[in-house]
Amino acid sequence: MLPVLAAAAAIAFVVLAWIGYEALAREFEAELVEDGTRSLDRTADMARVWFERYSALAPIYARDPRVTAALEAPGDAALARTLNRELEAWNGLAGTTDTYVMNRDGTTIAASNWEEAHSFVGRNFAFRPYFRDALEGRLGRFFGLGTTSGLRGYYFGAPVRDARGIIGVVVVKIAITPLEEDLRLGPHQAFFTDEAGIIVVAGTPALRLKRLGEIAEAERARIVETRQFDGATLGPAPVAAAGSWLDGTQQLVRAPDDSGSGTAHRYVDLSRRIETLDWTLHVLADTAVVNRRMTSALLTGGAGALALLTLASLLWQRRQRLVERLRHRERDRLALERRVAQRTAELTAANARLEAEVAERRNAEESLRRTQSELVQAGKLAALGQMSAALSHEFNQPLTAIRTYSENAIAFYEAGAGQKAAENLARVLRLTERMAQLSKHLTRFARRSQDDVTPVDLDAVLSDALGLLKGRIERAEAEVRREGDAGLAVLGGAVRLQHVVMNLVGNALDAVPADRTPQIRIALRRDGGEIEIAVEDNGTGIAPEALPRIFDPFFTTKEVGKGLGLGLSISFNIVKDFGGTMRAENGADGGARFVIRLPAAGTGTREAAE
Repeated sequence: MLPVLAAAAAIAFVVLAWIGYEALAREFEAELVEDGTRSLDRTADMARVWFERYSALAPIYARDPRVTAALEAPGDAALARTLNRELEAWNGLAGTTDTYVMNRDGTTIAASNWEEAHSFVGRNFAFRPYFRDALEGRLGRFFGLGTTSGLRGYYFGAPVRDARGIIGVVVVKIAITPLEEDLRLGPHQAFFTDEAGIIVVAGTPALRLKRLGEIAEAERARIVETRQFDGATLGPAPVAAAGSWLDGTQQLVRAPDDSGSGTAHRYVDLSRRIETLDWTLHVLADTAVVNRRMTSALLTGGAGALALLTLASLLWQRRQRLVERLRHRERDRLALERRVAQRTAELTAANARLEAEVAERRNAEESLRRTQSELVQAGKLAALGQMSAALSHEFNQPLTAIRTYSENAIAFYEAGAGQKAAENLARVLRLTERMAQLSKHLTRFARRSQDDVTPVDLDAVLSDALGLLKGRIERAEAEVRREGDAGLAVLGGAVRLQHVVMNLVGNALDAVPADRTPQIRIALRRDGGEIEIAVEDNGTGIAPEALPRIFDPFFTTKEVGKGLGLGLSISFNIVKDFGGTMRAENGADGGARFVIRLPAAGTGTREAAE
């Protein structure tokens, strides 16, 4: 009976041991999957935070007025040099790899590496997807090898806009090496694959730029078109399928460990798609942990089968392990929360600094706008002061004639010569109309201009400006010719355009030497959707060294006391506010020639650009 009982007990022990073994194995396997899933969550959150920290840089850079100015004036070398230095400074402060600006055809006009041997300046990257996405108004994202440097990086591309629409793209490239270093700090191996199944980011160097399977023809064509991995050998990754776990719910793979020894282990492959990156995150949980734990459990269980004390010790050890796991989970959770909070605070502070800088620059532009308006008004009042002698003559001469004609009319009336009296009174009416017209010109000119941009009749602007300068023109015995199309209208402000014309004509009178008769030519013509106004004199022209600085504030070629050097600078900014351009050059006959191009008048009203 005893042997039977012993055999039954042995069989029961074996059955219970086998059931316990299977249950314990499934528990350890489930715990490994659970731990790997938590690691998957933490790694996904870390990657999202890491990329979001840089995603705001390109849109912020795209709003900088220096970027817009360089794109709007592609031939201006000075603007390009200034933007190169600014991009270099931004790149250093943000800790990014490269920062550069491309025009609408994809050619780089400025870059942070402008002084390096592999500078991007002049290179065309229109084939990159981030460029095409940005031209369509979206934030472009792209991972690939640099075609110039050959280094891996992640690119953000943002559209640059002005009043006409998208005029270029700002690109920020970041190195992914710091992200890979963070991946190596995790408890499990982790890597990212793109839509083609290529491992683009991995904590283990042996896995980088390897493919998990065969690349589809469509994906291979896309890689070639975008030159995503130009020159790289995309060999097969040392990762192979090795069965499944937990009733087929989990995939097992065999892959080398991250020690660099080349030893292959069996891992549970846990994956999740990261939508913002179009990547899939893989976390490999080493099954050797379960084997080690099972061995330990079997040894402990075998010892526990010998005595209750051993069993109690086993239960206590298991409780301690559970407590330690809970503590480990809590430490991981708290560490992740601290890390996320720290990085969020850093990103918030950086955004606040950038927003403060943008607000400061907007305030500076508004102050500059107000100062420019005050300078325009002061310039008009100064012009009125310069014309005071001529205006006195313009008013005194008609007044004297009015007095004479009035006395004659009284004498003729008393003598009964009514016809003669009526003729003298008619002359008085014509003279008063002349004085009223001159007074109306002066009133319009002295009035403070508004910022609205509306259709303006160029013939009326030129007539008023030349009417106010009539006395000065007559004293200089100058010849002023108006040529070209009549009845043209532009978008602008009548009073401010009148100030620009008076400034250019006045400068032309000053530029002609005393031994010549001033000859000033004003030509108007329509060129597509723009109107061109050219003012040309027969003076000595502009010295070559003065041409690049002709529109700078306080730059003047006149003698001391005859000008502050603000007239052309103010005129240049007035034309720019109206959405036009202004340039200075020397005419074919040697004199100075100033050319203004303004949008032709259409419908609607808009506010002058800041």
